[in-house]
Amino acid sequence: MKISGIALFSILVAASMPAASETVQWHVYEEGILAAGTANKPMLLDFYADWCSPCVAMEEGTYPDKRVVSEMKDFVAIKIDTQKRIDIETRYGIAYYPTVVFLDPKGKEITRYIGYLGPEEMVEEIKRSRSQIPKETPGFESAFLLSAFIIFKLFKYY
Repeated sequence: MKISGIALFSILVAASMPAASETVQWHVYEEGILAAGTANKPMLLDFYADWCSPCVAMEEGTYPDKRVVSEMKDFVAIKIDTQKRIDIETRYGIAYYPTVVFLDPKGKEITRYIGYLGPEEMVEEIKRSRSQIPKETPGFESAFLLSAFIIFKLFKYY
């Protein structure tokens, strides 16, 4: 089999490139709540504003940190732009930015942290919140989704 110079060059370039690093998968509020309920996972809500310097610092330095990404794998991450979603900001009583709120799979608040968190502090907050999650908590959305599915199936046959 003969390999052209261009093909060989492409193979070498692809092999030398670092693998894409993992990142936090962020959801908008409604999608995140549904995903958490379906997967029976706790949530991390990040309340931020674009003009907030500590919020930007967390976005650029804390959340991309591989330790933070690793610790957040068992949480559904939800980002809330408080300038666009005042309704959600009000629902959670947010007055300062950044504010990180941890919820159990039912949507009940576990802990919250107000202010900047560097990577080490964020890892500690995630661990602290994880330790306070009841182990037998069913997802608050999953029961609703199952009920809706059953009702849909029942009405389909009538």
